[in-house]
Amino acid sequence: MTSPAPDVAAPKSVIAVLATYLDRSTMLEAVLERLCDEGVTQAVVVDNGGTWPVAEHLAARFGDFVDVVSMGGNRGCALGYSRGIERALELGADMIWLLDDDNRPTPGSLAALMTIWQAESGQVGNDRLVVTAVREEHHADVLAGVPEQHLKVRWNSFGGFHLRDLAYKLWRRSPFGRPSGHAPATVRVDVTPYGGALFHRSLVERFGLPYLDFYQYGDDTEFMWRITRDGGRIIVVTAAQIEDLESSWNPTVQLSNRFSGLVAGSSKFRTYYSVRNAAYFESRFRRNNSFMFGINRLIYLRLISHYARRNGHPERYQLIREAIADGEAGRLSVNPNYRLP
Repeated sequence: MTSPAPDVAAPKSVIAVLATYLDRSTMLEAVLERLCDEGVTQAVVVDNGGTWPVAEHLAARFGDFVDVVSMGGNRGCALGYSRGIERALELGADMIWLLDDDNRPTPGSLAALMTIWQAESGQVGNDRLVVTAVREEHHADVLAGVPEQHLKVRWNSFGGFHLRDLAYKLWRRSPFGRPSGHAPATVRVDVTPYGGALFHRSLVERFGLPYLDFYQYGDDTEFMWRITRDGGRIIVVTAAQIEDLESSWNPTVQLSNRFSGLVAGSSKFRTYYSVRNAAYFESRFRRNNSFMFGINRLIYLRLISHYARRNGHPERYQLIREAIADGEAGRLSVNPNYRLP
């Protein structure tokens, strides 16, 4: 018999955690204004190398609503979000809502998330539940009504690619395979980005903080994977939506597939860290069949090579090979050849 979920008092405070860098003040302030309207108790802003007087400016405009954690430079998202989460816990947060500095929730999003969280927490436990708002760039398949079983990345995938997904993807491109276009109210997924994710403080006490050696990118995947691997739940709530005020650095959504997006991305450091950390994660935590993993790896590299040549970026293929080699060898943390701005 399954033991009942722990009886934890109803949450009283919600503290948002956001990280910012360079001069993104206009977007950040728009997000903070919306958080005030949503009823957030307080916002922790991690100054991860802002080029404007972040603390002074936000204090003048938002007063005690905003608490700034200064990192003294861009120290990467893994450390930034770790310090932000720690500060939110120090401030007494019952619930923590992670957002990027350009993630503006639509009106009513927090209430929609809390409704689902309260309904589900009694089943799975406060310390094993994440509810998250929809972001179009990251949850396009959810909004399109793709069946839940096709939203999860298969074991032994490489770079998110698995040979067994090809038939379904080709079918989807046919006139007969278009999704319903009707998103359900909730969808369960294996992992989700930080932006939009809401959870109880006890989840951090159970699963810990983001893995700092990932430095930049992929730390959200590893953090969320701990939860579902342990039998927890991550639930996408389609009534809660996030408006991304800035487009993704990876232009996959404008191109035909993820491979074109990866080789056409403008930033070398973003490509390097995202590929390196994915290679580390997949080779250690989502592989149980070395043969199938090797086949998917081989096809992935062939496709990357093809699109790099076709798009006129052969050097990007070499960068991706370097990133994969470092990830599989466990060479993580900061690579001095790819520093953050």
